[in-house]
Amino acid sequence: MNDQKASTAGPQSLLKIEALYKSFGGIQALSDVSFEVLPGTIYAVIGPNGAGKTTLFNIITGIYPAEAGAIFYAEREIRSKKVHELVNRGIARTFQNVELFESMTVLENVLVGRHVRTRCGFWGAICHFPWVRNEEQEAHQKAMELLSFVGLENVAQSRSADLPFGWQRFLEIARALATDPRLLLLDEPASGLNAVETEQLGILLQQIRDRGVTLLLVEHDMSLTMGISDRILVLNQGRKLAEGAPREIQADEAVINAYLGRE
Repeated sequence: MNDQKASTAGPQSLLKIEALYKSFGGIQALSDVSFEVLPGTIYAVIGPNGAGKTTLFNIITGIYPAEAGAIFYAEREIRSKKVHELVNRGIARTFQNVELFESMTVLENVLVGRHVRTRCGFWGAICHFPWVRNEEQEAHQKAMELLSFVGLENVAQSRSADLPFGWQRFLEIARALATDPRLLLLDEPASGLNAVETEQLGILLQQIRDRGVTLLLVEHDMSLTMGISDRILVLNQGRKLAEGAPREIQADEAVINAYLGRE
């Protein structure tokens, strides 16, 4: 059966969320949350701790089921899709806590991400057909290109667990990019980074957008968020408090009172 097509989603929307609800043990984590993300943009979600930001990410990426509402990606309903199906469709993510294969090398971690775009199965690996060797070479080349893109090509053979924390963050982004996403969700990518690394991250995220990847970002670093985002959604206690361009959010009285604070 074909996926339901969005009747109300505009043709330019890459992601459209409609009236999303989610609760945990009687606590309403998300309530009537709606927004849409246009392709080729950086869309940020901000709000106090407990506002529902990570819950939103987990629902979009198939980790949690929503209780009500709809999720449209490229104008197709994806709310019931599993994690691997969403990755195949072009949705990738990173996590608040860095999730790497610590015993693997930096290069091997990126190759794991690339696996979703390869065709080699059990018999291909056993027989090692010529096309399998070509595919392996292409995956290796793509992985090295991504490591160069994030500035980690010189540590490709190092164990990922031996990298400084900031480099691990960049490695996780490279691994997500290895899946060839159209939409990349980043959950607090600047968490734990120093000022120099945060500045490098901002440049990298804009370069990713310039490559044609749409970014959905949860971040507490307001300087970074306001500096790179095209549009911002503010959540508070699971509800949509405000939405707009960075300047509009900075001037919004409700946002100032609930989150940004006054001088």
